[in-house]
Amino acid sequence: MISKVDLENLNSFTPEKLQMAVAKVHDSLSQNGFMLLSNVGVDQALLARVFEQSRLFFSRTGDEKENFLYGSAAENFGYQGLEKESLDPSSPRPDFKETFTMRNLRGRGDQDGKWPSSTFRQVMVEFYDNCFQAVALLQRLLASKAGVEAEFFHDLHSGENVTLRLLHYPAMPIESEGLHQWGAGAHTDYGMLTLLFQDRIAGLQVLDRSDHWLEVVTEPGEVVVNTGDLMERWSNGQYPSTLHRVKCKPNQERYSIAFFSDPDSETEIDVLPAFLEKGSETRYPPIKAGEHIQRKLEATHR
Repeated sequence: MISKVDLENLNSFTPEKLQMAVAKVHDSLSQNGFMLLSNVGVDQALLARVFEQSRLFFSRTGDEKENFLYGSAAENFGYQGLEKESLDPSSPRPDFKETFTMRNLRGRGDQDGKWPSSTFRQVMVEFYDNCFQAVALLQRLLASKAGVEAEFFHDLHSGENVTLRLLHYPAMPIESEGLHQWGAGAHTDYGMLTLLFQDRIAGLQVLDRSDHWLEVVTEPGEVVVNTGDLMERWSNGQYPSTLHRVKCKPNQERYSIAFFSDPDSETEIDVLPAFLEKGSETRYPPIKAGEHIQRKLEATHR
């Protein structure tokens, strides 16, 4: 089961209530690395505009969308069509989805040829900034439990690897298992935290500790939050980076929006002392964030 956490009125919390919020986030992410979060400060009207721009873009012709093609894993920006990515590299067929990925999008001007329209860029930049603030709040809550300064995690996320991604899963004519194909193959996320916004069409599944796949259905106003590989390493496994996938639905298309809060490339990820119990050993050697992220990205491309 995925825990639900409500951060309503967090900014006006007393110190005692703030610690209760820290405990709820900690306990939820410790279970299976996922939680359903509400009232984290995401502008719902702005979110609706992002979904609108996503639908407009993916409704364009193939030739039009290919004017904004993804360049490389190093750039991690642009459009990828159906079956261009395999989030599970061992899967016999690539993912049945198309995406528009925007890494470090604030660094791209309005006229650099990477944007479908100025309105598209404006909406995405506004939403990116909104998500950046929401994640900063979560990073401060987690810093409290990690025994580091309040801005420790936030200061390591300048935006260099922070990425906004639009996803479109077209309707499949038959059940995806019959084709041995998934909308998104089973994978873990690469960085610290991910925010995932879903439309009304379900499809996200999370592998629990009993090796059962849980269907993740969100209520209006809820965002799926999960920890990634680098947070698992920082926490010595306290916050697991959990396998998840997306099942395609017959005759139903699906849209989602992901915000990946990944540390800057030169950040050395090492187990934090607060997550080492007396006498326990570190489960993970130090690693540079950029090396890990690039290796994972490159493995998904066919």
